[in-house]
Amino acid sequence: MRATTFTEVSDGSEGITVLEMLTALIVFTLVILSAVMIFKNSLGRFSRQVSEKEIYSEASRVFGYMEKYLPSAICNNMEGGMRINFKGDNDSLRFVSPFSKGPESDLAIFGIYLDKDASAVKVSVVRVDRAKPDFFFPSGFAGAQILGEGIRVFKIEYFNGSNWLDEWNTEIMTEPCLPELVRVELSVFSKKKVEGERIEKRFTRLIRVR
Repeated sequence: MRATTFTEVSDGSEGITVLEMLTALIVFTLVILSAVMIFKNSLGRFSRQVSEKEIYSEASRVFGYMEKYLPSAICNNMEGGMRINFKGDNDSLRFVSPFSKGPESDLAIFGIYLDKDASAVKVSVVRVDRAKPDFFFPSGFAGAQILGEGIRVFKIEYFNGSNWLDEWNTEIMTEPCLPELVRVELSVFSKKKVEGERIEKRFTRLIRVR
């Protein structure tokens, strides 16, 4: 009897080998990891931009308020309750300035200071009117409102024309006068952590008083 031999017919494809599957899996994993890293970096950049915007906003609020009222500060050498003083140290400042502009401007006592426990710069405004007809500085900062948050450093210095001083007090001056310039330094940090750390930036602003 004649034996019949069957020859294996092949179309040139041997199927997917284990090595090819592993290679494809590795490539797929790398693509996914790359996408995740790109997304994570993008999210980190976005969070940083948001935090930096908040920091600049807080600093601008403090500087803007001081630049609005401080250049209009006044003082005199009158006796008694009509004496108007300007008093400041490294992290607080009290002065009298018009509260509003125009022909009917009125005066107010401003108190700006750093509340270290709250990490905030606060402002107290006491209107000088019939209820308070004098210019004596109150002992505290009644009714203080938050001016800027996330503030670690609020440093004030006063320029007398030749030197920068850590304090200014017209109460003890024979001839009371205002400082020429006030230098305000802020260190503001972000409310939220970005990549495990808080962003912190330092700002300095010169404000001309007279």
